[in-house]
Amino acid sequence: MIQLSAVALLFLFWGAVYAADILILSSSYSRRYERFLHHTGLSVSPGQVRWYTAGLNRTFVRLASWQSHWQRAWFSAGVWFAYAAMVGSIVLLVGTLVQGVSNLTRAPEERTQQILVPVMPGVNLPWNHMVYFAATLLLAGVLHELGHAIAAIREQVRVNGFGIFCFIIYPGAFVDLSTEHLDSVSAKQKLRIFCAGVWHNFVLVLLALVLLMCMPFLLLPLYSTGQAAVVTGLVEGTAVSGPRGLLLGDHVTRMDDCPIRSKEDWEQCILGVLHSPHRGFCQSANHIEHFNTAVKVHKTVHGVVECCNTNTSLSELCFTYQRSNLSAQNHACLPARTTASGPVCRTNSDCLTSRHHKLSQPHFCLFPALDNNTRLVRVNQGRDPPMLFLGNPWELFYHAKVSSYMPRFDFLLLELPEVLETFCKYLISLSGALAVLNVVPCHALDGQWILSALVDLQLGKLLPNRRDRDTVATLVSLFGTVLLGANIALALWSLIFR
Repeated sequence: MIQLSAVALLFLFWGAVYAADILILSSSYSRRYERFLHHTGLSVSPGQVRWYTAGLNRTFVRLASWQSHWQRAWFSAGVWFAYAAMVGSIVLLVGTLVQGVSNLTRAPEERTQQILVPVMPGVNLPWNHMVYFAATLLLAGVLHELGHAIAAIREQVRVNGFGIFCFIIYPGAFVDLSTEHLDSVSAKQKLRIFCAGVWHNFVLVLLALVLLMCMPFLLLPLYSTGQAAVVTGLVEGTAVSGPRGLLLGDHVTRMDDCPIRSKEDWEQCILGVLHSPHRGFCQSANHIEHFNTAVKVHKTVHGVVECCNTNTSLSELCFTYQRSNLSAQNHACLPARTTASGPVCRTNSDCLTSRHHKLSQPHFCLFPALDNNTRLVRVNQGRDPPMLFLGNPWELFYHAKVSSYMPRFDFLLLELPEVLETFCKYLISLSGALAVLNVVPCHALDGQWILSALVDLQLGKLLPNRRDRDTVATLVSLFGTVLLGANIALALWSLIFR
């Protein structure tokens, strides 16, 4: 469920902002406050703060006059993209709606993943990712409106001003175009203006994709890759952290017999440990005889075999092994760290090929006596001795954060490559979503105006009466509005009440 405390704090914050605005306006400082708002372009309304300026208009004019010939081809390409995106978005929304309705009748384990998922902080967006979320939304919104402004100036439509706003926690941008000038230009010119925003969002997605793919090469002078997974974050007080656990900056190169050269290898090795049977460790008969302190074998309340006296030793663990394929199971209580230092094995025959023991002594594959969700894992982290982890492998995944980038210099931040990667991924998802949703022929979105101009352009001769063309555009926009609204309502229902 939604975190009610965070929602309450947001309401309190915006209520305090709006109340302060009203109090100052009704006080003796009202004139100074109004002058301040007028000079800065700020305005306050319930749940929203806006900044508006006309000071960027000259900058927009200079940008519109740069490489004029190429810009005409650029914004014309945006029109063709919007055509294809509008059809694609309608097909996507229809498919998503059918999928969502079918999910309502299925069992939870049979439901397919929703394509359209609303982003809600505290529900499916971690609060510590709010900076990424706000920054990418603002950047995507500014570039979107910048496209409208430059295209409008090129088509001789006056730009009155540009602004940025924050509604609750969602930032955005807007451009104020002259309605009279906009009504006087042709349908083709309107299309280039209206389509420029979603076109810029799509180009931003492509740029973020290229940056994400080229990041290992771009960061090569500062960070190396392909050598290890570098620990960049830990949850304190867990089995993963601590003096004998992982430390920030550790270079993890192996998990049991699974080599690790990147963040992806780290995740795959954890999944391999989780979904594979228990792995054993090769040790000699002499090791078993020398260190074995087994007591009477018994089962715990959870059904786990125990042969150690847990009251006297916390470093020992019960191991099981077979002296031959046909012999019964033997139990030995042995020091966990020294026993797990042997080569990883699955059968006694694996120990015959090991180079880590003398061939003159018989060796056995010792398996820790654990439940199905617990594993004994040896993690080589670049320090001696290797970390010995006993627990659910998912703890490694959730309590340790790693990166594929190894800093070449001590002063470099461990988290910088991950921050850049995360920012690029947010740009791809959010800017792509803005491009797809904004082009839907829906009321109050760019798609409404794109559709209106498209109907004027394509049906001008067939329907010479402007009122008839407006009726067609209104009906299609009504369909798009209902379609998008149904998808959003269904996605919210699935997210909140699943």
